[in-house]
Amino acid sequence: MRKRDVAVATVTAVLVLAIGGLICWVLYTHGIKGLSKPIMQTLTGNNSQYAEEPATMPEDAPKWDSEQTESYPAIAAHMKLQGRTTRDEDQITWLVQSGSAAEFTVTGTKAVLTLAGDRTALGKENHKPRYAVYLDDQLLTDALMRTKELEIPLFESNQPRTASVKVIQLSEAGYGAVGVKHVTVTSIYQEPVQPIPAKDLRIEFIGDSITCGYGVETKSEKDSFTTGTENFTKTYAYLTARMLNADYSAVCYSGYGIVSGWTGDGQKKPDSILPKYYNLIGILPKYKKQWDFEHAEQNDVVVINLGTNDYSYLSPSFSSRSKEFIKGYVDFLKQVRQKNPNAYIFCTMGTMGGESVYGLIEQAVGEYSAATGDTRIKSYASPVQTQEDGYGADYHPSVKTQQDSAQLLTEEICNTLGIQPGGSFQ
Repeated sequence: MRKRDVAVATVTAVLVLAIGGLICWVLYTHGIKGLSKPIMQTLTGNNSQYAEEPATMPEDAPKWDSEQTESYPAIAAHMKLQGRTTRDEDQITWLVQSGSAAEFTVTGTKAVLTLAGDRTALGKENHKPRYAVYLDDQLLTDALMRTKELEIPLFESNQPRTASVKVIQLSEAGYGAVGVKHVTVTSIYQEPVQPIPAKDLRIEFIGDSITCGYGVETKSEKDSFTTGTENFTKTYAYLTARMLNADYSAVCYSGYGIVSGWTGDGQKKPDSILPKYYNLIGILPKYKKQWDFEHAEQNDVVVINLGTNDYSYLSPSFSSRSKEFIKGYVDFLKQVRQKNPNAYIFCTMGTMGGESVYGLIEQAVGEYSAATGDTRIKSYASPVQTQEDGYGADYHPSVKTQQDSAQLLTEEICNTLGIQPGGSFQ
């Protein structure tokens, strides 16, 4: 390489590193309002104009002699499956956990997506699964699943086009799943449906209703829960993954904790604890089976946001029950580490209060590290939500609070892992 080329490459590399550091500094010193417009829109999810150009078929892609109409199933050969999913005997891939998704590109003159509903689609209106479909990063459909099968036209044109498609589960796993059967395509290409490429960074989020996006779209804290106002794409988890250009998965259930779920009378709720279900795809009978950690994509980062519901159990006898929580948290860290041997673990809580529990989490992280020698773990406190930023249903985090939490977590991951927003490692 010529000296001039070396100099240019060196300057370019320095600028890239400086810009990455500047973004983290802006996040730290000025908060979300200090971000530039492109980054701000990435964080809020309104970034369609900054989305990557849809992929096009290679010129040498195999073709038929004339257009053919075929159906392509929701399997890894055709779609990138994010989050915990499962495929049943009816050849349906179920998007079980919050944010679980199927992503692909499709090329042809016509494409129709076929979705499916489980038994919850015929249940209570306020508890039906909610899903969304995006076409070229633009929202095409956002609805509750109310039927056992549903066809969604994606596009129809005279000339072949390539479009990116994302089907995502917006509500939580405790209220059912959305199934993806297949996409039917009219195309001259022999392989018109391709999975979206995997990203360089992968994050798993483990949490409760805060991570689920409970009530994030309501107008008042007096509103009650419905799946229609629960939206994972407006949570700190999804926004952090967008900010870091990362693939993600989530395991989250409203009301769940480490040693006890939420309780109104101080009595322990041992069945509503996430460690009991972490190794499973879901909690409903149809999905209550082991998640295949061995063959799943390995996580680079795991974020644990639990403890808020435990506070309702701990508070009546905080001193005597603290040791139980610390032990339960340490045991869960060991469980998570066993399944994620190479991930950096971030532990947080505090958005809905319970600051005293965060102190126990700090202690648990310290004891775990001392006992195991594991240093790829840290804790940080999430600031308590404010009335000024508003509340979601039942005083859950608002859109603004979720955005602020994403800002803080992005900063923590950037600084700890030495990465830049956009997913590039330094």
